[in-house]
Amino acid sequence: MGGGKSYILRWWLVYYLKWLYEKHHLRNVMVGLFCESYPALADRQIAKIKYEFPRELGNLSMDSRTGVNFQLNPEHGGGIIALRNLDDPAKYVSAEFAGIAIDELTKNDKKVFDFLRTRKRWKGIVHTKFAAATNPGGLGHAWVKKLWIDRDFPSELVPLADQFAFVQAKASDNLAHLTQTYWDELQTLPDDMRKPFLEGSWDIFAGQYFDIWAEEKMTVSSQHLELKPWWPRWVSIDWGFVHPAAVYWHAKDDDRVITYRELCKASVGESDLGLRIAEMSKGENIKHIFLSPDAFAKRGNQNTVAEQIGDALAANGLPRPTPADNDRIGGARLCYQMLHSGLAFISNACPALIRCLPTLVRDEDNLEDVLKVDGDDPYDAWRYGLKTMLGAKEIPVTEQLKERVAEMKQEGVDATNRAILAKKFLQQHAASRKPTGGGRLRWMRKKGYKN
Repeated sequence: MGGGKSYILRWWLVYYLKWLYEKHHLRNVMVGLFCESYPALADRQIAKIKYEFPRELGNLSMDSRTGVNFQLNPEHGGGIIALRNLDDPAKYVSAEFAGIAIDELTKNDKKVFDFLRTRKRWKGIVHTKFAAATNPGGLGHAWVKKLWIDRDFPSELVPLADQFAFVQAKASDNLAHLTQTYWDELQTLPDDMRKPFLEGSWDIFAGQYFDIWAEEKMTVSSQHLELKPWWPRWVSIDWGFVHPAAVYWHAKDDDRVITYRELCKASVGESDLGLRIAEMSKGENIKHIFLSPDAFAKRGNQNTVAEQIGDALAANGLPRPTPADNDRIGGARLCYQMLHSGLAFISNACPALIRCLPTLVRDEDNLEDVLKVDGDDPYDAWRYGLKTMLGAKEIPVTEQLKERVAEMKQEGVDATNRAILAKKFLQQHAASRKPTGGGRLRWMRKKGYKN
């Protein structure tokens, strides 16, 4: 915030249009400046253009038929900046733009980006342009970070990878145009707002679901793992073909779970996926395989996805998949609590999952849930593995107790009775626990262990 992103975006379009006229003699070229909604467009761009753009540059017009446009004067080439909103991108299916700019890109999902790229065409212009400005956070955080920050491109965008560029704009770069009061306000924000908005961090942001994520504490090096052959092992799968199929291998020692292997790949057939899982599981005693419930849906006379994967697994001595527990809220809470309590660890052999988790945001319509977005396949597969195998009963007793005490406070139970009931709760939990074999994760207790 405060880096001048929106300002740069609109003025870049002006200079781009003038350049097309002065260097290429192209008149009346149209470019698009988009926001996620009309109120956002009016506040962030239209209101600013009204007093920023001088009259000798051009004219702002608002028409119920043609929309809101800023047209440069004839001596500047007559280019047009079409100011549009993205409440329904499909309405631009026949539109053509020599350049497209989006303000607050993370307010949109990747489908909007991909669709608008199809509208970038103009006669006489070989290389049309795309630019965007945004803060971290929002429903599009994951895919924007993946492309511009991590530079992790899907196969279809690999040929264009060298055309993606990221320029960071912080308030500290723009102090000459900010008041001291605004600068002070940014510095005194809570961490989850200050880090992204002031410091430009893409690793922590307001609305982040796994706001306790700490890679150095929650991940382990695959080179230091000592997975014992008697530890229970299982596999969880989020099926996909166009979207990647995500597969994770898990092992459990007492209360602790280590997710130690990953397979994430798109365009893999059902039988081939089963074969790959079998090959990667050779020599291991896999007790269970949990598969996303939608894979069990009947498809006419053909075998279901689950049956096709299951046939390949069974032919190689592995169990057939069973439906995963798709309790999204319960699964999200369990995953959060296990990470927070030090009962879940992820091997660095699972890079897609490690990249995915810190980018997930809360669903604004249900803050207890993770917002469903493109690219969350690793999380869904991992959640299936933890929730289906462990279930609510495995939520750490300390976390269960915190929730119960909070409920008692809301119910008006006084401090003395809360203490008595809390003690009784712990006694009942201890009595219900069954003895477990095996030791603690020795790989976590090694003196001098480093991730």
